[in-house]
Amino acid sequence: MDHYNSQNSNENNTSSHSDYSTPYNTSDSDYPSPDSEKNSEKHLKHSGPGISSFIVGLVGLLGHVLTFVLLTLALSSSIELLGSSISREELATHPAVVLGSLAFLVCLILNLAGIILGIIGLVLQNRRKVFAIIGTILNGFFILLFVVLVLGGIYLT
Repeated sequence: MDHYNSQNSNENNTSSHSDYSTPYNTSDSDYPSPDSEKNSEKHLKHSGPGISSFIVGLVGLLGHVLTFVLLTLALSSSIELLGSSISREELATHPAVVLGSLAFLVCLILNLAGIILGIIGLVLQNRRKVFAIIGTILNGFFILLFVVLVLGGIYLT
């Protein structure tokens, strides 16, 4: 028994334990620590095009809502003044409809630019992609809504 204790004391005195491997004796270069991954993620910057895509999406949302509200108010007051005898052709050439359509198309062009910026923000390396994802989804939603409205208008007439 003395021989066993003397071997253990000699092993404890040495600095390297080559016979035993524990998960705590690994070097830092083999496995990154969870703290280093969190720190590197915290230091990543948001992508500029992603932020721009998000802002363009919000401006597009505001533009679509304002266009819809103003167009509805203008048309409802015009229809009340003209009465129910207004035809489709007169309604289509009404200045409020023309300006509302142009405003809607400007907002769609903004949404298209927002999708492009969002895709650029998603492709960038070593950047956070939160705003790029939100901006791409927001802008894509309005483009998809436009396609649905056009297809609905084609099939209803």
